[in-house]
Amino acid sequence: MKADLHIHSIYSPDAINKPETILSVAADRGIDIIAITDHDTTAAWQPLAAIQHKYPVQVVFGQEIKVYHENRIVGEILGLFLKQPVTGRDTKTIIAEITAQHGLVSIAHPFSERRHEFQAFTEIDNWTNLAVEARNGRTYNLRDNEMAENLAARLHTPITAGSDAHTPFEIGNVYVEFDGKNIDDLKQAILHHQVQVGGHPSSVLFSIISGFGRLGIAV
Repeated sequence: MKADLHIHSIYSPDAINKPETILSVAADRGIDIIAITDHDTTAAWQPLAAIQHKYPVQVVFGQEIKVYHENRIVGEILGLFLKQPVTGRDTKTIIAEITAQHGLVSIAHPFSERRHEFQAFTEIDNWTNLAVEARNGRTYNLRDNEMAENLAARLHTPITAGSDAHTPFEIGNVYVEFDGKNIDDLKQAILHHQVQVGGHPSSVLFSIISGFGRLGIAV
């Protein structure tokens, strides 16, 4: 099965994907599972839950959370397999909230030069069951993704990967593959290092297109 573990909807201010569009495009592109990971919100969870039965696509509920240190953004963390929103804003609180609900912490695009590189590694005391996003579809510099994959290898952490789609054109461009049938199988495959990363980063053009989301444009 294939899973795209980093997708944004119209509930992220810089994205234009309607929830139904996400499911429809994922189905068309052979993506079996998607993770909805809007910026600091879970507003898309309910709309997706209401319509996912119409499509052969399973939904992991997640969130992309900005990490702050002394009022400065020092990176972003993906919370996956969540049951409730994450409200913390510092590294330790975010990790504690995610793990308390048996979710998965993944460090998003840790070396992306054009966005928030992760600068809070020293605040993480225990990497057990924490993951690294080894490939991100909006990290356009190949070296940055390679550094993320190498970091995961050095730390012996699980890996995730996703398109980071803010437009329909990006959905499924980066994904993980695993043997299994459902979301529980996916989670176990990640934790047991049994996923393979596939796909390639999208065109930088889509970063420009997704900016129309700030004008209320949605597709």
